Amino acid sequence: MTIPTRRRPWASALRRLSCLVCCGIAATSPSPLRAQKALTDWSIADVCTAEAVGFEADLAPLFDKNDLTVFSIPSFTGQEEVILHAPRPYVLKGFTVVSSDDAQCDLKQLLLQVSDDGQTWRSVRTYNVSFTARQRERQFNGGPSGGFTHFRLAFKANNGATQLRISDIQLLGYPAADDDNLATAERGTITGAAKVRNAMNLIDNVATTMTEIPSADREQIDNFNGETRYNGLKNAWVQYEFNEPTPISAYAVGLTTSANRDRRPSCWELLASNDGEHWTTLDLQHNAASMAVDLYEQRYELGRPGARVDYADVADRLMDFCEQNLERRQGASGIYWICDWSADPKNVNEDWGGYWWAAHAIDNYLDLYGRTAQNTKLTKVSQLLNGTRARNGNTLINHYYDDMEWMALALLRGCKMNATLNRQYFNQVTTLFNDIVGGWSDVDGGGIHWNKNKTGDGAGKNSCSNAPALILAARLYQETQEQKYLDWALRIYEYMRDHNRFPDGVVKDTPQNDNHEVTFSYNQGTWVGGLLELYKITGDDVYRQTATDLMDLLMFGKWYSPRGIMNERQNYNQDDGGLFKGIFIRYLTQWIISGHLDPDRQFRYAKWLLEQARSAALAAILKPEFIINPYWNQQYPDANVTHDTSRQQTGMMLFEAICLLRQSGILGDDYGLTNDSIGKPFRYYRLNITETQGSPDVMLGSFKLYGPAPSAIRLPRADANPRTSRDPHALRAYDLLGRPSLTAPLLIRNGKKFQNNPRHNEISI
Repeated sequence: MTIPTRRRPWASALRRLSCLVCCGIAATSPSPLRAQKALTDWSIADVCTAEAVGFEADLAPLFDKNDLTVFSIPSFTGQEEVILHAPRPYVLKGFTVVSSDDAQCDLKQLLLQVSDDGQTWRSVRTYNVSFTARQRERQFNGGPSGGFTHFRLAFKANNGATQLRISDIQLLGYPAADDDNLATAERGTITGAAKVRNAMNLIDNVATTMTEIPSADREQIDNFNGETRYNGLKNAWVQYEFNEPTPISAYAVGLTTSANRDRRPSCWELLASNDGEHWTTLDLQHNAASMAVDLYEQRYELGRPGARVDYADVADRLMDFCEQNLERRQGASGIYWICDWSADPKNVNEDWGGYWWAAHAIDNYLDLYGRTAQNTKLTKVSQLLNGTRARNGNTLINHYYDDMEWMALALLRGCKMNATLNRQYFNQVTTLFNDIVGGWSDVDGGGIHWNKNKTGDGAGKNSCSNAPALILAARLYQETQEQKYLDWALRIYEYMRDHNRFPDGVVKDTPQNDNHEVTFSYNQGTWVGGLLELYKITGDDVYRQTATDLMDLLMFGKWYSPRGIMNERQNYNQDDGGLFKGIFIRYLTQWIISGHLDPDRQFRYAKWLLEQARSAALAAILKPEFIINPYWNQQYPDANVTHDTSRQQTGMMLFEAICLLRQSGILGDDYGLTNDSIGKPFRYYRLNITETQGSPDVMLGSFKLYGPAPSAIRLPRADANPRTSRDPHALRAYDLLGRPSLTAPLLIRNGKKFQNNPRHNEISI
């Protein structure tokens, strides 16, 4: 058989580090284009009516917070205007313009005017506009003093084309007199943690007075390369206590001057309680937008999606990139994906990405098939498998046990999703499993070796060769009820539990590696994935508790996301490591849709995942190429970077996970996240700040709370794209004999669960 030449040994983390240093990989990442979410959750335009002057066009794309929809004036003359009418005066502190898909059609010059009656206009300034990239924001700071009810945007020039194209415009500010704010000195009191200074400034209705938390508590943690790193903020909170329990549907946070931008919060939780001790989560924000605008207020509508990202369309576009740029033919009936891509053909690595990347590529196509029911994606599954077999010595048996585990898991998913795949591949799944358990030995307490050498580089009993095998064995038991599979699942679980974990529950790379910094997210993901399967089989709460304790630590102890957005520890995001985060997300998503989490955890986990996707979609995708930076809070500086296929695969896993939450009913059609606690009366509302833009100090201008909206607003379905608008529930489930199941998988629609056959009551990813 052919052993992949690009595969690096994983048995020793020190060996991994040595390889990175010698090859110079640690220094290959380009200087990043730092970016936060390009679109804010709320803009003054949200409450305005708009009219076009001097032309006819659909104005909705201009203010819809979707950077992939485009406002267009086909025959641009420089005389066109848009006037916004607000229901009451608003203070304008700045604005944002987002570029479109065509640089020649970009806005070049904009005149901004304001009025308090719609008749007499005051010119603020004529702005020269330019952009650094496609679908990127340009921010303008400052505005006229006082409040205004009318705002005129006069488009004076573009970059020379006959057409003007703009992705979005946002007006940033706050109401001149905010009578809707419930958090006042008359209705309650404002307090904060021990270090909070001048908490009353949050409710004094003066934008320039600040509340501060100087030198907020931080927990220092070691970093892999010796660099000092901190683990988020501790005890950095402010809290409003109503005189009596009061429901809210939105809140606002007033921000500092842009000179103090590094002191603005970037990550926080909004918590609610009636006793001040037991808290429920109403909102999470990670990598929150912080425009270069002075003293503006950002409003958040609870349960609403904020920026209008069509995650299904983003996932489609990422896959389109793979098919157009990464796919190569392998013989008459096979395909494979190359290692990496660059806009410069001399830098493209045409080699095969390898066996285990191919297994996850099959998973990528199964994700897409599960969402769209497109049979052409099943053809791709078969072609990828044919290509893998051909490049692996005309067999699926491989030198690496974990490689075969990834392949078997992917094929088993396919067998459950489609009868044709079932008939073709189920026997191959069991053949792979039988070879995998041949890697077990009782040396050092048991476990499956990393590879078939079993000595030297194969001596290790790595977590990556054991935790996926646990998932595989448990799933095979659930499908066949053969006791041998459950016996193997429990055997591997006991080995992992006793040998491959640190005292805090974090999964080691190998039993011998006691460096707490050398841990990898995919090992955490497969471990909690295995615990979920055992919990489904046995109902023993020890599995759920072990999994939730670890997931809480990983996501909210900032173990993998000290800045709120997930990053592989040691920044190991390239080559094989480019797949790690996606694997973690796959099994986190399984927990979220399982129905086995308490309501607060289900909300927190889903909102954390949604925040990762929103940041990645708005801040990390280079457009129009649609390649995704492995750092989901920043964008590649240009298309000439060498882009690993593994990074693209993880990006697709992230966005397909969001689509699965939507398909399961946890997210609405607009990708808004439901929470039964929103709208209930609480006495205490706490803004718990967990990270800033960079400073250990925190500064806030206001903390406002708003009552329930008079009526719910139904947003249009986000996936008008015909590629993604098919009913995802149309898929049928099959048993392992290829027979259609009598019932479909568990679906959650409009908050109601439809429980079916216990052996087919979950949507697998």
